[in-house]
Amino acid sequence: MTSPTCLRISLPIALLLGAILGAAPGCSRPERPSLADPLEEVIAATAAREALPSPSEPREVVLDSAPSPVERALESRRGELDAMGPQELRAGPGLPVGPDLLGGTPEEATLTLREAISAAVENNLSVQVARVDQAIGQAEVVKAEAIFDAVVFAGTGFSRIQEPGPQVSVTPPGGGPPIEVNPGGQDLRVFTYEAGLSQFLPSGGTVSVTAAGDQSNNLLPGLNLNPNPEWNSSLALALSQPLLRGFGSDVNTARIALARNEDRRTVQELRERLLAVVADAERAYWNLVLARQELVIFEWLVEVGEDVRDIVEKRQQLDVTLADYADAVATVESRKANVIRARRRVAIASDELKKLLNDPRFPLGSEVAIVPSDWMVEAPFRYSLPEALATAVEQSPAVQVAVLGIDDAAIRELVADNGRLPQLDLRAEMAYFGLGGDFGEAWTQVGEAGFIDYLVGLRFSQPIGNRAAEAEYRQARLRRSASVLRYRQAVQESVFAVRVALQEVVAAWQLIGQTRSFRIAQAENLRALEVLERTRASLTPEFLNLKYQRQSGLALAQFEEIAALVSYNVAIANLHRAMGTGLEMNRIVLTLPDAAGSPSDS
Repeated sequence: MTSPTCLRISLPIALLLGAILGAAPGCSRPERPSLADPLEEVIAATAAREALPSPSEPREVVLDSAPSPVERALESRRGELDAMGPQELRAGPGLPVGPDLLGGTPEEATLTLREAISAAVENNLSVQVARVDQAIGQAEVVKAEAIFDAVVFAGTGFSRIQEPGPQVSVTPPGGGPPIEVNPGGQDLRVFTYEAGLSQFLPSGGTVSVTAAGDQSNNLLPGLNLNPNPEWNSSLALALSQPLLRGFGSDVNTARIALARNEDRRTVQELRERLLAVVADAERAYWNLVLARQELVIFEWLVEVGEDVRDIVEKRQQLDVTLADYADAVATVESRKANVIRARRRVAIASDELKKLLNDPRFPLGSEVAIVPSDWMVEAPFRYSLPEALATAVEQSPAVQVAVLGIDDAAIRELVADNGRLPQLDLRAEMAYFGLGGDFGEAWTQVGEAGFIDYLVGLRFSQPIGNRAAEAEYRQARLRRSASVLRYRQAVQESVFAVRVALQEVVAAWQLIGQTRSFRIAQAENLRALEVLERTRASLTPEFLNLKYQRQSGLALAQFEEIAALVSYNVAIANLHRAMGTGLEMNRIVLTLPDAAGSPSDS
């Protein structure tokens, strides 16, 4: 059966322990008010301001085109015309790209677009930096939450006290010789100890339980004390709690909320970096394809130009002047110079791709030449402007960061508003004491609760005018207004990026058809000239010069067609980056482990 004495002690302890356990981070706490309604109002106002179309009834646009009049007119000879001019397959392995920087033939390594994107996501240095920043953000959340961790403390010590002092004597009331009470001075050996538990509460207060004691042995001769040595023990319960300024879980968990927002911000920054790397890797890959095709085109121009030059050289005794022959030679030499420039662009494009990939298989300092094995996609593209804009506003990392900025500003405004209140702090303490000849006897007396100290107090303070707190609150409100403006700016930038990317997609798609018609028409021009060349007996210098022009025209048309295909694919990649969907389109899953790990993307 529990004694009344035990109940007298256990009730305050139970209350304090209940407060400590209730403040543990794993338990539920009051949350700060939701910002959903104000944010929805901001989103609605921003949508109205930017005249964003509603995605409820999306109008889908399909980029598709019928054969042009040129294609229809020359459909019967399409195979022959496609076979004229530079051939795309020549840009594969074995393309003569010239000597490397070591003077030898560079080693080749084929690479698909999927492999390039995967290597860039996994190895790119800027992505790795963003991953580290994200792990730092997660650690900061743990650090902020640790403020509510209970703190265990303990200590012990020994002191030797030998001090002189006045003698004390007392004269009896009835007369007689004085009675010596203290022979003078101190001669003590004291051993002290303490142990306890303290906890910072979400309400802003601090609660603690401290058990302490000491053993004091008086060695002064002539002084009789009972007990000696003596054991003093105490059990102290303390609570300090702000009642106005600094009170409430909203204020005291603000740092945790800000740290979580910062962690979410680093996630969005990692997504932004990954989106950029994916788009940049695709752009670099297709630029390398274009550079190698350009080299094929210039190599072809040299080959056919040399054929014409040789014909001109053989006709010097007939109708070709020395100036005509010199012009043919100059044309061929100019084309050879273009081959050298094209080889340089191939090497630079390969190095740019290797830098983005940061793949140990293709070190930037090595002479490995990357050979892309994929070709650009030419499938019709479907899009809905309302859906594209809505997706960008919803998934764009920049917009998400701006939303977090509004939340941060609201949290700081709440803290600043609380800071305008007066400082009114409650301090309450209660201590049980015991004294005995040994350790057990002293603590038994504590348990009997015969000696109790109480302390309850309030402390008030308030700056006259409270100008600093009021100014800080005004700053917080202004910062929140600025965060809303930054959100609108982020939405505007996202809308602009999506519109520009869509315009690039549409224009590139139209250019594909137009440049293809141009290339087919140029091929027909050259074919007609070659037919004329086979049917007429005399080849004048003017005719051969015209053949040079037709060759250059076909080469330019083919380059523009390939460049349009590259622009189309790059524009689609930029569109998915602007919409924030580039990772999903490339089947990249962002995994976020704890702060001790490192993110992985697959």
